[in-house]
Amino acid sequence: MTWSVRNNHWNADTVLVGNDSSTNAYAGDTSCDVPLPVLCLKKSGLPLPAGVVPDFYNGWTGGEAKLTPAVSGYALYSRAAADGLCAAQFGPGYRMGEHHDGGGGWNWWARGDLLRTWVAVNDQPANPWNTTTGKAMTWSLLTQDWNRDLVDFHSDIKTDGYHGDTPTTDRLPVLCLRPDGRPAPDGIPFDFYNGWAAGEVKLSSPVRGTTLTSRTAADNLCATQFGPGYRMGEHHDGGGGWGWWASGDLRFWVAIDDQPANPWN
Repeated sequence: MTWSVRNNHWNADTVLVGNDSSTNAYAGDTSCDVPLPVLCLKKSGLPLPAGVVPDFYNGWTGGEAKLTPAVSGYALYSRAAADGLCAAQFGPGYRMGEHHDGGGGWNWWARGDLLRTWVAVNDQPANPWNTTTGKAMTWSLLTQDWNRDLVDFHSDIKTDGYHGDTPTTDRLPVLCLRPDGRPAPDGIPFDFYNGWAAGEVKLSSPVRGTTLTSRTAADNLCATQFGPGYRMGEHHDGGGGWGWWASGDLRFWVAIDDQPANPWN
């Protein structure tokens, strides 16, 4: 079984994760051959943040969520192995997130900024390789169209496209794009600030910004992980700036205690 990000509150670093039209909580939905991140959670009794109204289907976990680098489902041969992966990546108390962690099921809120990514900007010193502030620009997932595997990455309240916003010592995925000229889908109001990138996106494994020593190095990272044609996504790839849509399906493994829909059962 897999989930995806359903909503973000960037001003509070809260994220809603949960099922979508691809999720099958009873028999699983994604081949265990596929490498995907694991959704990890550390419950610590955090208070309910403003703007979150929990219910049975959208509960508050009181914890912090993070995503591991992508792993094959077959690497998660037991719940203990999955929990151990989270703890090894993020520290004591982290374990694999589970369907019912919000107190009900299907979705839950947690503290976290799961899909923040390094993205390039050609005409500003806000990249890991040319920053003068020790910070580089990041974007985050704004929204998705799950029925058509479309994603919208965009600047948000954290983004600084002129001086950078995130220390290059941090580890984040690189937003990778393979432009291929595919036609724009119907029904999305593209504009200068949120255009169509005419390609497919994927997220690399998290890397320190300091390892992205040039645009060529960043492009090569994308091509090495995903194949020819992939390169680092850039601020203006939608034809304007500040955000763009592309094809993509960004999912992660999540556990369910009462169904045979985990990699290990």
